[in-house]
Amino acid sequence: MELKVITVDDDINIVKSLEELLSLKKLRVFGHITCGDALRNFGEIAPDFAIIDFYMPEMTGLELMKKFHEKDPELPVIVLTAAREVETVIEVIRAGAFHYLTKPVQPDELFNTIDKIAKQARLKDENRRLRDELSDRYQFDNIIGRSGPLREVFDMLGRAARTKSTILITGASGTGKELIARAAHYNSSRGEGPFIKVNCAAIPDSMLEAELFGIEKNVATGVAQRPGKFELADGGSIFLDEIGDMSPATQAKVLRALQEREIERIGASRPKKVDIRVIAATNQDLEKAIEDKKFREDLYYRLNVFQIHLPPLSERVEDIPLLAAHFVEKYCRENGMPVKTIDARAIDYLRGRPWPGNIRELENAIERAVGMTSTDTITKESFETGRYAGTPIPAGTAASDNNKGPEDMVADFERKLILNSLEKNSWKQNKTAEELGISERSIWYKIKKLGIEAKKPA
Repeated sequence: MELKVITVDDDINIVKSLEELLSLKKLRVFGHITCGDALRNFGEIAPDFAIIDFYMPEMTGLELMKKFHEKDPELPVIVLTAAREVETVIEVIRAGAFHYLTKPVQPDELFNTIDKIAKQARLKDENRRLRDELSDRYQFDNIIGRSGPLREVFDMLGRAARTKSTILITGASGTGKELIARAAHYNSSRGEGPFIKVNCAAIPDSMLEAELFGIEKNVATGVAQRPGKFELADGGSIFLDEIGDMSPATQAKVLRALQEREIERIGASRPKKVDIRVIAATNQDLEKAIEDKKFREDLYYRLNVFQIHLPPLSERVEDIPLLAAHFVEKYCRENGMPVKTIDARAIDYLRGRPWPGNIRELENAIERAVGMTSTDTITKESFETGRYAGTPIPAGTAASDNNKGPEDMVADFERKLILNSLEKNSWKQNKTAEELGISERSIWYKIKKLGIEAKKPA
């Protein structure tokens, strides 16, 4: 990556000596002895950084730096000073200079500073590239499917993305709620900002507040300062996945953050303003949760400005051929294989299944079929092993144990093992965790994941 540097000094000898030094770093150098020439040529040069003198007859280096920053606010500027005077150094740094150097310039010090600028430029370039890739990836056209129900999702998504309002995404597990949340973010005015995801179901409630709002440093207790996810999302969006699993106490703090646009770290003496957009998702019926006093009605209305409901795959069967082709190409490329085709009988078979796990289940089935197929065509028989053996299962009918794949059998074994240990230990999760050799957090998460109805300790 070749960097371009613009230099400005009213002493032609310094301009030439800088040019000789900088050529050793293989930089493209554009030297100037007047501020006016530098400003006129700035746009054409489009420099990656600048080196300017502090004292010049036309204007001071700080005045020139201000004019440079009007053209490029992120331009790193190195200011050359005649003496290392504390007042001058403070003034230069406060004015927004990247660094200052005293004359005569020491090559090692100059090269170290340029190396830091080059590293920053590489990171900036990489971040820009990643942002562009993410933005392209989550364009609406890249969301697979053209069915009527999905077109309704696109319509609402387009309306919501243009605003700064909160979004609530509802739908069963595996329908692609995170994909829609990211599309809403990257197609909004906040697309250049961070997108921070929090899975509320995977974090114990005792830890969720610290995860969301952070912890203030406490010298007396030795607690280290840690910013929360709301702070990290400042200027962008925070995605609260599975918000229906959040406790009422934490819900109250999230409501305050939404209303006041400020958060307060645990242990902090004053709140901090944040500029965020909240996108929430749930597979639960929040209106029923409100009736059951498990979810705050006022938070629900704050979140539900734009509601985007994702239909289950069973209601968008016409999208299955497109999704199947997409996943076949994805997993063939990931495994270094030529892209396979999928025949009509296999498509009919996929269209006939109920897919209770929705798109996620379909993707897993395609990934397995790609690996199981030794020819260049995926057939109906590619799916007729393990979990997908036999005829399609009618919607609403549970699969028999004979049709369970390895993942289901492992989950059943794990569920029985944890249940036996919980009963043996009078439903005390800490004792169960100790007996099984895992953490209390892991036990808590597995109980939720495996659908075990926890009882109060005896």
